[in-house]
Amino acid sequence: MAASLRAVREAVLDGRMHNTFTRQTQLEALQQTLLDKSDAIQDAILADTSYVASEAAVEYLLTLNTLKEYHKSLNVDRALQDEYAIARGEDAANRRDPMGIVYIVPTSYTVFYSILVAVAGALTAGNCIVIELSNSLQALPVLIKKLLASSLDPKTIAFVSTPATDEDLGPQHMRLHQDNHLPGKVVAVVDRTANINHAAEALVAARFSFGGRSPYAPDLVLVNEYIKEPFLMALVQASVYFLPSAGAIQGDERRQGKEDQEERGGLRVVSSLGRGKIVEGDRLDPKALPDNPADGRLLVHTVRSLDHAIDLSNMVGNLRGAYVFAHEKSAKYLTQFINADVSFVNHIPMEVLVGPTPPKQVALDRSMRYPTTIFSVPRPHYITPTLLSQSVTDILRTKSASTLRSTLVLESSELVSPTQRSLGGGVGFFEQGILTGLGLFSIPILAGVSALGYWTWTMVQNHGSRM
Repeated sequence: MAASLRAVREAVLDGRMHNTFTRQTQLEALQQTLLDKSDAIQDAILADTSYVASEAAVEYLLTLNTLKEYHKSLNVDRALQDEYAIARGEDAANRRDPMGIVYIVPTSYTVFYSILVAVAGALTAGNCIVIELSNSLQALPVLIKKLLASSLDPKTIAFVSTPATDEDLGPQHMRLHQDNHLPGKVVAVVDRTANINHAAEALVAARFSFGGRSPYAPDLVLVNEYIKEPFLMALVQASVYFLPSAGAIQGDERRQGKEDQEERGGLRVVSSLGRGKIVEGDRLDPKALPDNPADGRLLVHTVRSLDHAIDLSNMVGNLRGAYVFAHEKSAKYLTQFINADVSFVNHIPMEVLVGPTPPKQVALDRSMRYPTTIFSVPRPHYITPTLLSQSVTDILRTKSASTLRSTLVLESSELVSPTQRSLGGGVGFFEQGILTGLGLFSIPILAGVSALGYWTWTMVQNHGSRM
């Protein structure tokens, strides 16, 4: 076992990070280091990626904002109340303890943000940290290691270049593999009631920003056939603003061959401007979508209705996310029946595009990608017995059969009574369709009945005048 890992394990046994003041101090030191090295951090991001300066700045600023949110979540007074709750004769039902060591295997996408937010979340929960960083000639891994080593207590963080075993880490640890993304893809739906220009700008930005590698970039856009042409024009116009970065301009001599191949595959290249391509496909099998769209491709497919969009979306399989652009009532219907882990209506938050997906069974948080609860375990303390506990104890102590029956009758009488439900609800999506259909069907009938009544009344009047 390396000496650094031994020191980290000893810090876990000592409970060095259990103190809330210590956690705050560590986060403050890390934040100050990031502020002091702002230019060096952004230069390293640009050196290792094909980002433009604004994207590097966004990754840096989102990291700082996440550190601030973690720091705000630490409340010394609340921590003291939880610690001494039993001494005051109160329950500590929400008490949690850190895991011990959080072993981080970083992703290759937005490396700076992804590592720093995982470190900050683990620190906030009171853990020590081990990061697996292989030896590399890239600028970011070296810089990240230097920043963390100079900011944090050296006994609470360690780095390894090869995978550490469970024996190396000890019994109190958890592993966070950031590249273990949740399976699934991201689908966007643009209904005929949507703001076309707004939807096009948001989708182009989500697909082409950060090298098109975000796990929340849209893989497929389903657009209503009535607005397909103006929507495609809006996409082309929006893509012009995403000029290729220096590292992304390559392979121009092979572009025509790829486009010819796509034409034969039933896809039509609408535009190759900007950083990627806008491709239209009307004979697409949603199940055959590639895991990683090539060349930052934005794939567009037409749909006939909301139900058609729902069917195609769910045919894709498990959806990591869904973006819906539509009127609120149509959006409610779409998000209700599209099986996506998270849905966004009429907007795409840019902060979601940076960093990895959250672990399985954890809801996506737009501010903090890793809730501190995933780095801790529940350890509730109770001192106050419940009324149910007293009732069960009394029943177990009952010796008389008649007393037991009367006790059970008494307890049963206190159960909840059936809820009185209203007979009808509001007018929903289907109800509106039914009422509209009835209206269209009844209008000709009412018009015919009215005409017949008028004709009958006229005939009666004429017959009366002749008499």
